Amino acid sequence: MAIARPDEVYHFANNLPLEVSYINTQTYSKCSSYDIKLIAQGYVWHQIVIQHNGKFRGRDGMSEILEAIFETVEGEELFPIAYRRGAKEDRFLVRQCKAAINKLFENNLRIQLSDASFVQLQVKFNVGDFKFGQISPHAKLTEALNRLYTCMERINGVDGILNLCRFNTHPEFFDLYVNLGNRAVLEAICNLIYRNDEKFRLVNGLILSDNGITTVAPLTVFAGVEFVVLDLRRNKIISSSRISRDLSEVKADELFLAGNPITNDRNYPECLRPIQTNFKLIDGIPVENLSKDYSPLDCEEDINRDGYRIDQNNKNDINLFQNSNDWHAIVIPDSGPEFTKHEILDYFFITVSQKLTDIYPCYYKFSSGEHQFLLRQCFDQLKYLVDVCKMEINVPRLASTSDKHAALSEIQIDKIVKYYILMNIRPYKRGQIEPMECIDKALTRRYNGINSLLNLDNFQSVEGLENIVINLSSPKILTRVLMQASRKLLCSCVELRLAHNKITNVSNVSKVLNIMSNLNAIDLGNNWILDLEDVKELSALGLKSLRLDGNPLCSQYSYAGEYIKAVRRHFPELTKLDNIEIKNKGIINVQKNFLCDVRGYDFVNEFVPRFFKCFDSHDRQSLKELYHQSAIFTLSFNYIVAQMTSQNFKRISKYRENSRNILKLSDLSRAHTSIHLGADQIMQVFFQLPSMRHDMLTFSTDTMMYNVCILFL
Repeated sequence: MAIARPDEVYHFANNLPLEVSYINTQTYSKCSSYDIKLIAQGYVWHQIVIQHNGKFRGRDGMSEILEAIFETVEGEELFPIAYRRGAKEDRFLVRQCKAAINKLFENNLRIQLSDASFVQLQVKFNVGDFKFGQISPHAKLTEALNRLYTCMERINGVDGILNLCRFNTHPEFFDLYVNLGNRAVLEAICNLIYRNDEKFRLVNGLILSDNGITTVAPLTVFAGVEFVVLDLRRNKIISSSRISRDLSEVKADELFLAGNPITNDRNYPECLRPIQTNFKLIDGIPVENLSKDYSPLDCEEDINRDGYRIDQNNKNDINLFQNSNDWHAIVIPDSGPEFTKHEILDYFFITVSQKLTDIYPCYYKFSSGEHQFLLRQCFDQLKYLVDVCKMEINVPRLASTSDKHAALSEIQIDKIVKYYILMNIRPYKRGQIEPMECIDKALTRRYNGINSLLNLDNFQSVEGLENIVINLSSPKILTRVLMQASRKLLCSCVELRLAHNKITNVSNVSKVLNIMSNLNAIDLGNNWILDLEDVKELSALGLKSLRLDGNPLCSQYSYAGEYIKAVRRHFPELTKLDNIEIKNKGIINVQKNFLCDVRGYDFVNEFVPRFFKCFDSHDRQSLKELYHQSAIFTLSFNYIVAQMTSQNFKRISKYRENSRNILKLSDLSRAHTSIHLGADQIMQVFFQLPSMRHDMLTFSTDTMMYNVCILFL
């Protein structure tokens, strides 16, 4: 029955008006079900009312409401029409969206906003009859696409790029809300494009930027199509696994993803490896450049085919490349090879000047008996290597000397290694290594905001530095890295760890670290620091904790007290040294267990329980395999006879017989006879000792020395 006097009339520019009447309407709110017969036919309009009670104002309020609604109905097609704002209620019309309405009812007709609050909805069924000529979402989509087909763009000399950037802002959608962030809506648009054979054959690319797209699954309809460009910039794509799956059959010369959350993933762009072969460029970068395994040196089997060789015969030609921005290759013949990658790079860094431009070897490889790595933007260093160093690397070795302290600093040149340079071996391309960018990403990966800790231990092992060498043993590069860290973290960093970086001194570092105003702990353990003079500048930071163990400087001191006093002369405010608390008088607090080097933990953890478990058993014979034929065993036993019962005195008699406590020996000749040599003698003593049981929970261990040859426990 026709509505004689409508309650509302909606007028549209190019469509018939839409009359709304609430006489025969059935309204639902705060419920999870409805009469299915009300939506059985598609020739009626329904109205959705948002009861926000004045919470929202302006266009942003409308956007937040619609975003919440689309999140609730995700995956189902919904086209809000004639959206109207109200002081306490907003409303819009819909048609042919049964699946979306079902999802609204599944959520009890309420939506959750970004602040976690809820807004109630009303659904009014059958507010008007649909008439041919009224606004139709799919007709409007087709109308907009047909207009865009007539003005397709030209990119990289290729026509036919269909531009759907900010698609919902086109004039055809003045009374229609089109949300490409909704999978079903995007799918409808992709199907309209693909099924229009006449127009689609002219399409060579798609621009879908700035559309709030969260999934590209609808693009699977273009499987097998080869586009020139697929632009997905500034959307909301998060999942690398989903985009890799959804684009597995989609190909394009260039894919744009910049501005999506996926690009902030620490594994990006490695996470796109499954689909990298589908594209030639990603965000303007050749896909081969995006791989951790990529190297410009992989382009040719023989790098000598390219580049301009500089050696002693034409060393003056180095000046021809003063303004070059290309890659240059250092090529070091080593047919053995005699040197490892780390050794050759260590020797190379000893050769370069510490006063000239920072130098960052990139893309190292060993091929055809040659160490090869690339450098760029360091012409002054290259000229220094040619003119001063004569393209020679001095291989040092420690000199033997009777002075154990001097042995740390006396170095002799053991060998000279010659090399040559290939200038302009490869042009620099976007996406290849940029040192400062690599450093910045590495700092981000290594900062723990919860503990205010910047952990740069073994900095070279940080993910993302596989193809570049950041040599922290260079004071200049160390200062540059810490300057970048200081500017990045400011007062948020409390603890800095720099262990295992081959650091030799920290001159000028204190000035940089002053920017970290709350820094109070630094770990410099296991580096190459020879003397306290090399770290004394850090005293200006007022540190509370400092770690230096594992450095050669520690061998200068015969006992702990001397070492502590020497350190505290420079760092009077220290309360902890080498991870051990220091008392007010400069004495280290006793630890139940001590490891001079954590590498000894596995051995101690296995040996101690195994030894004493066997010793406490009825069969001590298996201990024999633990002793060398030249092993020496002595036993010292302290006891107070007056405090012992007769039974205990009898038990310890065997310990008394074998004890070598010289202070208690009345007959000093026993000092020689109580030394037991070899596994057989040692086992004879063990068999004489009475049975016992050790309490492992009360054990204390002190590992005072550890290296590849010896452990002192």
